[in-house]
Amino acid sequence: MEQLVDKSAHLHIKLKDAFACAGVPDSTFYRARLGKDLRYDTANKVSEAIEKLSALQSRD
Repeated sequence: MEQLVDKSAHLHIKLKDAFACAGVPDSTFYRARLGKDLRYDTANKVSEAIEKLSALQSRD
């Protein structure tokens, strides 16, 4: 989760928006924020969503 937080902050993307874009439930976002582990697949989806949102943001 720390890597996702760092990546989203660096790219100026709201992490909650990245979770939503990845199709991950809000409950998973809040559990992760409280320190629960994320599955690798989930973290990878969110990481890809951060990159996607960043690319869309830079086009504007």
